Amino acid sequence: MPGDRIFSDEELRVAGLRSVDAFLEALERGDREAATRFARRLRREALSMRLNYDAWEASLLGWIRRLDAGDALELEAREGLDLAGGELPDTGGETAELDFGERWRDLERRIAEALAEGRDAEARQVAQRLHEEALAYHDRGMARVCALLSWLGRRLGTEALEEAYVEAMSVDLLGNAGFRERAEALMHFTRVHLQPFALEEDDEKLTFLCPVCPSGGRLLREGHYEPPREGHHVQGPRWLTWGRESLPVYCAHEPVMERATILASGVPLFLVEPSDELGRIPCRTYLYKDPADIPERFYTRLGLEKPKP
Repeated sequence: MPGDRIFSDEELRVAGLRSVDAFLEALERGDREAATRFARRLRREALSMRLNYDAWEASLLGWIRRLDAGDALELEAREGLDLAGGELPDTGGETAELDFGERWRDLERRIAEALAEGRDAEARQVAQRLHEEALAYHDRGMARVCALLSWLGRRLGTEALEEAYVEAMSVDLLGNAGFRERAEALMHFTRVHLQPFALEEDDEKLTFLCPVCPSGGRLLREGHYEPPREGHHVQGPRWLTWGRESLPVYCAHEPVMERATILASGVPLFLVEPSDELGRIPCRTYLYKDPADIPERFYTRLGLEKPKP
């Protein structure tokens, strides 16, 4: 039944931990088997993050390339990425090629070997390195995507930005998956940002609570919408701003994903309740157990009607 609890309090607590912290916690209590699982979870999250940001950037540039005068526009857009900031992760002087997917698999193997041989201090050090490299790659990718979206909004206008956004934010639906499977997928998606969060389950939904928004909020806090980067704000009201007068351009990927899942399946995969003070007070994310319980306002703010039962 929709009102039944699906997750235990401990499951929710561990799900919201950064994987590196879950790893260190398991290691502290001497549970090397659990530590190995969390090292694997960390590497998979890092790989998902890298693929997501690389694909997002490539999709936006590909959309620009197909326009009239696309080659010139793509060159201009790429030049604008220089303002994004952020360097590729420092590999600590190691001579590994910069294929970070393979590198992070290698670090996971080194963690497993160290755990098997009782070298806990080394395992801890390598796990922290994997996390730090992944976070550096994350912040670089996030900054580059924000810079590229800002260029699109300023240079080509909101209609073009909307079209490029819809194409770039392709949605992988979970079909008729149960609530637990959808929830675990969203937990993974949230941990991909490599920041901690809290989870609360009630009769109708699961609520994701972040101490600091791990992506859009951090961009605001770190000055990406101020000189010299001057990130773009989408002007509304329109569905791309959730009906607001303005929304930071990176944050607009949330209404894009919500709308895409509604158009594809009739219901949103998840919903974001945006804060009134973006960058200072984090947004809330909801996953409803029964789509019939989703308030109508979550549809109307996207210019859609709530489907009849």
